[in-house]
Amino acid sequence: MSKDPLVSIIIANYNGENYLKTCLKAVLASTYRNFEVFLVDDGSTDASSSVIKRFAKKDSRIKLLRNKVNKGAAASRNIAFGLVKGRYLFFLDNDTEVDKNCLKRLVEFMGTHNDIGGCQALIYDFLDRRKIQNPGVKLWAASGWGLPIARTKKELKKTKDYDIAAISAALMVRKEAFNYINGFDELEAVVTEDLDFSWRMWLSGYKIVLVPDAKIFHWTKSVDMRENLGQDYVKIYFHLTKNSILSIYKNYELVNMIKYLFASCVISLSRSLLIVIKRRSFSSLIGTVKGLAWIIANLSTITKMRKKVQSKRKLSDNMLFNKILLKDNWLSIYKRYYSTSGLL
Repeated sequence: MSKDPLVSIIIANYNGENYLKTCLKAVLASTYRNFEVFLVDDGSTDASSSVIKRFAKKDSRIKLLRNKVNKGAAASRNIAFGLVKGRYLFFLDNDTEVDKNCLKRLVEFMGTHNDIGGCQALIYDFLDRRKIQNPGVKLWAASGWGLPIARTKKELKKTKDYDIAAISAALMVRKEAFNYINGFDELEAVVTEDLDFSWRMWLSGYKIVLVPDAKIFHWTKSVDMRENLGQDYVKIYFHLTKNSILSIYKNYELVNMIKYLFASCVISLSRSLLIVIKRRSFSSLIGTVKGLAWIIANLSTITKMRKKVQSKRKLSDNMLFNKILLKDNWLSIYKRYYSTSGLL
C-alpha cells in the first residue's frame, strides 16, 4: 500500500440521489485501494446527503462536504482541493460507474509519464457499454466547444493522436498542476468548465492525454432527458454562451482573442436561433442574450482574470493549434458534430 500514491477522488454532486449509490459502490470496488473520496454536495434539494452519509459510515475514506447554496461544479471541486492529501486528483461525475481497474491504470500511467499533467479515462455509454461516449476532445478554435477525437471504436483505433482537452467526468491530474493554474474557474461554474480547465492546463505547459485502457461508464443525457430531470435550459445556454466567450477572452493571445471573440458571439447567436427553429423553444435565445449581457457587465473582472491566465502561459497559441485547437470551418463542424446531436 505504501508504494501506491494516494489518490484524492473529488465528486461534485447536485441532486444526484438516483446515481450516487452506483457511483460510490463502483469506486469502493476498485482494485486500486489507496484513495480518499471528497463528495461535495452542492446545495442539493433531494436526499443526496443521506445517501452519502450511509456510505461514509461504512467507509472512513468517504468525506461529505456541503455547500449551503448551489455554487456550481467548479467551485465545489475547488473547495475540496483545500482538503485533499493525494498526489493525484481524480475528478469524477456523480452519474458514472468506474471500471474496477480504472484507477489503477490511470495511476500507473501517471507514474510512468512524468511529462503528463493529466489524463482521462475512456468514457463509454452507461446503457450501451460497447459504445464510446467521449474519448476526450479537441477545442473548436472559434468557440472553445469540445469536438470528440473519435465517435466509434473504429475511429479511435485509426487515430494516433491522444492529446486532448479532457472531460471532468473521468479526469486525473497532478496536484501541483491543479494548484499552478489556480484550479477551475468558478465564474464558468458548470457545463463547459472542464474544457476551460484543460485549455489552461495546456497553455501552462501541462499535457493531457487519453488512456484508452482505463474505462468508465457515464449516463448520456439528451435534451428530452434533461427536461424530464427539470434542468433549466435558459441557465444551460447562459453558461454555454458565457463560458465560450470567457474562455476565448482569457486564454488566447491578443491577436487570436480579438479574431475569435466576434466569431464566438456569432456562433452562439446562430446556435440559439437554430434551436428556436428546430425545437420551437426560446430558452436558448434567452440564455444566449443573458450570457452576452453577463460578459459586458463583468468585463473588468474577466480582464483581471485574463492577465492572471496569461502570466502562467508557457505554450504559444501556435503550439496549441498543433495540439488541441481546431480551425475547421463552421459548416463542416456543424455537419460532423451537431446536425444529429441529441445533446443540445
